[in-house]
Amino acid sequence: MQPNVRMRVTAMETPRQLQSLGDGVIDVGLIRSRTYYPDGVIARIVQRERLMIALATDHPLARHKTLKPAQLRGQPFISPQFSEMGGFAEYLTHLGRIGGFDGKPEYEVIDFITAISMAAAGYGVVLVPESIKAFAPLGLTFKKISDFDDEAPLALAYRARERSPCVKAFVSSVLSLYKVSEGRG
Repeated sequence: MQPNVRMRVTAMETPRQLQSLGDGVIDVGLIRSRTYYPDGVIARIVQRERLMIALATDHPLARHKTLKPAQLRGQPFISPQFSEMGGFAEYLTHLGRIGGFDGKPEYEVIDFITAISMAAAGYGVVLVPESIKAFAPLGLTFKKISDFDDEAPLALAYRARERSPCVKAFVSSVLSLYKVSEGRG
């Protein structure tokens, strides 16, 4: 903790964070890992999360302890979808491939809170990272998926040529806390 340093936390979806990092609008971002990053931006994975299905507690599939991908065939998926095809869209496509369905969402929403709220109301099911359980509204349950090992990595993103000592110290501190090396890539 540095008493003379002020941090402003701003909620932003991953694509906007990456754009803002590249443009110098923000100094660091906490994002869902991507295959590619803008020039000059580095991301280091700090956590990996299991993916689960969130659905209403009175949904017919809620009685199962775990779900097989094929059991999700025909289910209306609700998906946080930003203006990109990366991220959770890729996980849903992969789940669909394994389960024998197209993996296209029935509903596209702006965030996971909206998605799980719709699922609790019975509109469909959501593929979520395990940490979303902490935000679950009443009437929602979470199920593990068998035969589906995809994980949702969470990464710290920052500029490769950062000059600010405060930002460098913050990045170093976070990476040290999670025991991640600061190499390039």
